[in-house]
Amino acid sequence: MVARRIFLCISVTFCHMSFGDDINISFLDSLAVSGRVHIDGDNFNGIFKERSNSSISKLDIRRARLAFDFGFSDNWSSKVQIAVNENNKSVLVKDLFLEYKGWDFAEIKIGKSKEPFGLERLTSSKNTLFIERSLTSNIFSLGRSQGLSLMSKHDYHTWSAGIYKVEKGPKLRSDGGLAFTQRFTYNPVIINNGVSHIGISYSKRQLDGSDYELKSNGGVFTSYNLLNTPLIATDSLKQWGGEFAVGVNALSFQAEYQTQDIKALDRSMDLEYESFYSQISYFLTNDQRRYRDGRFVSVKPSSISGAVELTARYAVFKNNATWDFDEIQDISQATIGLNFYINKDFKLMLNLLDIEADYTNSKESGKAASIRLQFLL
Repeated sequence: MVARRIFLCISVTFCHMSFGDDINISFLDSLAVSGRVHIDGDNFNGIFKERSNSSISKLDIRRARLAFDFGFSDNWSSKVQIAVNENNKSVLVKDLFLEYKGWDFAEIKIGKSKEPFGLERLTSSKNTLFIERSLTSNIFSLGRSQGLSLMSKHDYHTWSAGIYKVEKGPKLRSDGGLAFTQRFTYNPVIINNGVSHIGISYSKRQLDGSDYELKSNGGVFTSYNLLNTPLIATDSLKQWGGEFAVGVNALSFQAEYQTQDIKALDRSMDLEYESFYSQISYFLTNDQRRYRDGRFVSVKPSSISGAVELTARYAVFKNNATWDFDEIQDISQATIGLNFYINKDFKLMLNLLDIEADYTNSKESGKAASIRLQFLL
């Protein structure tokens, strides 16, 4: 925490020394504060629960976040986003970066931020179709990392590339080396009152022998991790992803496919996983999903009565390892949902989930219902 504060202070000082009085560091003028709170309730049974004969109900504050955006000049800005009581930590820094937008070639960002991988993962949690992201986006999430990245935004395409430090986390037991992650998106067809999108992402990561595993709660945050792959001492990891989305008026469709190739120190224990999801959204009101710069952004109801959206998703995760281990081999999950956007700041969500998992010698299933109240600050 101290190191991060020092980084922010040095960044501000550097900008001031470099640009002098051209920089406006009056916080009253340049500071923008925003936030979100997600209150979730879950009821689940079957594979979602562990060693329980009855269904389980839980209520949880899924997210409570504050973000501070500082604009030092037309070209320089920075962001700090903190989460309260998330991932078993009282205060957690989610984002902390400095950004420069003065080049025609690309924007440059240094610090901690999301790695550029995947359409759903880069869409903010306040703007996703479902309470939890898909199996694909959750299991293969690269998360936020410290590093340096470039991003270029144009009318019909974007590209991003970055170098990041691979650090200890929920999937990784110790720090690794460096990661190189990049993403390219393109809008192939101009659709009046709609959007078309294709994209590709790639990441290569040096894990330097650290133990690595994949985890998943199956899409119910308060359930236990039904997926825990073996801990593998890993040399390197490669991850690919493809994206597709199209929308016209009230109807939209989105799909992604991702693979992960894990090179173990003992090559006989190499692993390969793949996953995909497809999802559809339809507004019963005169509204639509909004898209900008290679991702979906917030829905703003066109009426004071709010907006109503129906959603459905199907997701699959597959283990393609050439050696057997006593763990889940395949997971398939179906979800239907209803979203009520009361206004631009308040949203109610309902999801019904059905999941099935194939183990080496057995098959298990489970059902869940989740609700969310979202309000933005």
